[in-house]
Amino acid sequence: MQADSIISNTISEDISQKGHQTIRFHADGFSLLISDPSYKPVVLKRFSIESSFPSDQIPAECGRVLKEEMLLDFQGEKVLIVDSPCTAVVPKQIYDQSLAREMLEKTCSLKEHDQIHHRTIRNSSFYLIFAVPESVIELQELFQGEVKIIHSLECLVSLADQVQASDHQRGVVLIDVQPSTLEILVIQGDQIKLLNRFQLGDPSECIYHTLNTLKQLNIDREAIPIYLSGIIHEEHELFGMLGKYIRRIRTTPYYMEELSKVEMLRSMILSEGSKCA
Repeated sequence: MQADSIISNTISEDISQKGHQTIRFHADGFSLLISDPSYKPVVLKRFSIESSFPSDQIPAECGRVLKEEMLLDFQGEKVLIVDSPCTAVVPKQIYDQSLAREMLEKTCSLKEHDQIHHRTIRNSSFYLIFAVPESVIELQELFQGEVKIIHSLECLVSLADQVQASDHQRGVVLIDVQPSTLEILVIQGDQIKLLNRFQLGDPSECIYHTLNTLKQLNIDREAIPIYLSGIIHEEHELFGMLGKYIRRIRTTPYYMEELSKVEMLRSMILSEGSKCA
C-alpha cells in the first residue's frame, strides 16, 4: 500500500472532540480528511492499494491504518463516503423502504450481506438509495459513537452549491472524474435533471459518457458550462481533450486552506462529506 501525506498536522484534543473525520473509499484505495471544528484541514492522506488487492478488503485495511494512528477513538463527527455502483434515484412519492432492495436488484448485482441505505437529496423531491458493503458496516462498528455513511453522489449535489445561482437556472453540469469512476450531475431550472454514475475502464472514457449525457438531454455544449472536480485539472491532458468538444469548461470554485488547486480538486467530494452529514 502506498500512502501519500498531503497535509499532516497534530490532532489536538479539541479537534479530536469537536472536529470532523471523513473517509472516502475508491476502487483503488481510500482517502482520509480530518478537519478542525471550523472545517480547516488538519490531516489529509491518500492510500493507494495495488490492483491485485481485493477491493472488498479495502475497508478492513482502512480500519488497520486508523487503529495504528489511534483514529478509531476520534470523538468528533465521523463520515464514511462510499461510491457503490449499486445506486438509484427514486422520487419520494413512490419510494417504499421495504422495496428498496428489490429496486436496486433490477439495476445491479447485490451481495447477500449488502445493506441498503437511503438519503434525502438536498432541495429535491428524491431519495438516493445505495448499497453499503458488509466490510464498510464492519468498519463502522469499530468506531466509538455515531458514524454516518453517505454516497459520493450526495456530495456532488452538495458541491453544486459552490456554483453561482444563475448557472443553476440556465443549466449547469458537474462531473467528478476519478481513475475508475465518473459521476455526473445535471441541473436546469434550479432542479436536478440527472444524477448518474459510470464505471470507467480508463479515465479518458469520461469524455464519451459526458458527451453522450449532453446529447441525450439535448444540452447545448456550446452554452452550458461544465464544472470539474476530481483528477482533471487545467494542466491535465484530458482537460484539453474535453475542450475540443465543450466550450465552457470550468474548475469548480472551492477553497481548502493549505491545498494547491490540483489537490483541492481531488479533495472536494471528500471535504463535502462532513457538510452533507
